[in-house]
Amino acid sequence: MALRFPRFSQGLAQDPTTRRIWFGIATAHDFESHDDITEERLYQNIFASHFGQLAIIFLWTSGNLFHVAWQGNFESWVQDPLHVRPIAHAIWDPHFGQPAVEAFTRGGALGPVNIAYSGVYQWWYTIGLRTNQDLYTGALFLLFLSAISLIAGWLHLQPKWKPSVSWFKNAESRLNHHLSGLFGLSSLAWTRGRPGKAFPLSLLEESHDLNSFPPSLDSKHGFF
Repeated sequence: MALRFPRFSQGLAQDPTTRRIWFGIATAHDFESHDDITEERLYQNIFASHFGQLAIIFLWTSGNLFHVAWQGNFESWVQDPLHVRPIAHAIWDPHFGQPAVEAFTRGGALGPVNIAYSGVYQWWYTIGLRTNQDLYTGALFLLFLSAISLIAGWLHLQPKWKPSVSWFKNAESRLNHHLSGLFGLSSLAWTRGRPGKAFPLSLLEESHDLNSFPPSLDSKHGFF
């Protein structure tokens, strides 16, 4: 006989009502309430679920990049960020009358749109993105990371690759693991930003346009 959903709770699986479905979804990550749970399995499930959470974050961020590249005006905004309003996405609503269409047609768009107030345009510009192609490339890269995270989560639930409970309780290794990721990625991100500031300053110095040189910023040598 095939096991019904949820397999982690046979008592709930025998419920004849739709409560079985909704409670099964609600308690899917309540690992301590699952049948035959042990301390080791609890740690392993929590560890694997972290990869699933990373996959969702990467997928959501990838969607933002793709959405703006598809329906936004990122390239136009890059050319004139002071006067072009960034578009979040188009509005496809068949109930919009002509007054609503006219009210929401802005930012140089041909139809009704929502303006982006989240700051993603400014953030992407800061990290060096300039074209829609950059956005599409970033979306594909994050989609790839999402797939890798899902595979890693599944892999760490397989018997051969399951971490032992002693590994989880090794505080020194766990601390080094988290700190190395935090400091390593932060250092890489900070280093990436330094040339992004130094190169424009270098071009301004070489152009001898002293009026365009930002007086509040240090020279390029300070950034390097």
